Amino acid sequence: MLIYYLIAPILIFLGHLPSAILYKFADGIAFILYHIIGYRKAVVQNNIANSFPEKSAVEQEQIAKESYRHLADRIVENLKCLSISKDEVHKRIEVANIELMHEYYRKNKSVVVLLGHIGSWELGGYKASLILKHKTYGIVSLLTNPYFNNLIQRTRGKMGMHLIGMQHAKAFFEQPLTEPSTIIFISDQSPSNPTNGYWTKFLNQDTNFFTGGERYARLHDCAVVYVAIKQTQRGYYNIEVINICEDIKSVPENTVTQKFIEMLEKTLYENPSDWLWSHKRWKHKKV
Repeated sequence: MLIYYLIAPILIFLGHLPSAILYKFADGIAFILYHIIGYRKAVVQNNIANSFPEKSAVEQEQIAKESYRHLADRIVENLKCLSISKDEVHKRIEVANIELMHEYYRKNKSVVVLLGHIGSWELGGYKASLILKHKTYGIVSLLTNPYFNNLIQRTRGKMGMHLIGMQHAKAFFEQPLTEPSTIIFISDQSPSNPTNGYWTKFLNQDTNFFTGGERYARLHDCAVVYVAIKQTQRGYYNIEVINICEDIKSVPENTVTQKFIEMLEKTLYENPSDWLWSHKRWKHKKV
């Protein structure tokens, strides 16, 4: 508790600074992480080399350097979430094809949204909460410190999103939806238990994926869409809603997950530095 009361005021103060100043801090954070600390540098370089073997060593190193700025930008943008207004969210995030979501709402159809840790997913969640007609849920990981967890979850939910902690996800899965809802799954991280995941080729490697989004959609007869987040300039993003499947019961198991993976891979080939390459994505090996 003492650590929280010492650190929280500093975080809140930083979160109220103008974005222009925070991005200057981000430049410093990226420099420290890459050049001084070398935060998971070997992991980043190895992941990029294995994912893009066709690129030269110089190109791979450029992606690595830029990915540290992406990571640093996410850090300061998460701080800015402590104070950001609805108007600022609307200014920084534009959405293409939102009509698809509105059409599903008119059809009384709930929707599962699949996306990766690309671009500003936190600001994207705010935008979704503000413009969707559906009741919006996000599946999130909870922090072990209850005080910091309460601060982060209050911040994440302040625009109206309903947050479901991972440890409560099973119970949430089993509850029927009483109104048209959107359930957001960030589905690009490695499952803790690879035997429960879906193996496929992704970025030239055998890769294990969560299937929770597809399983939820099948259980509750939801449509499924992919959200592609692309940075247009620093701090500004475009979100495109892309349909994956409206009638999930008409397609074989894992079809939706595979389509998501292919769309995610396409996004990464177009903007390879806008991903968290420091994550140990390939720590599990296919047997």
